[in-house]
Amino acid sequence: MSYDDGIASRLHQRRVPRIAAVLLAAAFVLLVLLPLLPSPYVWGGARLALFLLPLPPLLAFGGTIAAILDREVGVNSKALWAVGSALFGLVCVPALFVLVTLIAGP
Repeated sequence: MSYDDGIASRLHQRRVPRIAAVLLAAAFVLLVLLPLLPSPYVWGGARLALFLLPLPPLLAFGGTIAAILDREVGVNSKALWAVGSALFGLVCVPALFVLVTLIAGP
């Protein structure tokens, strides 16, 4: 009689959810590059940065969902990536305002 202790299946699990890592990297790059973008006006005087402002938190929360739904990642890694992505999404907006203030001035 064979017994499956799950060790072999744990060896084939990844620690990093790929889609979540890509979404977090995109959110970070956009967070850093957004204050450096010129501010062209689109649609009646609204600035382009206002339309791009919600993208870093949305990408980070998308990373949370991607980490939760990834079946090839271990349970501990999945929880860690999901919580980390959600926290990064919450920190994105204040960090963006601080970066804009530091780069562009008050």
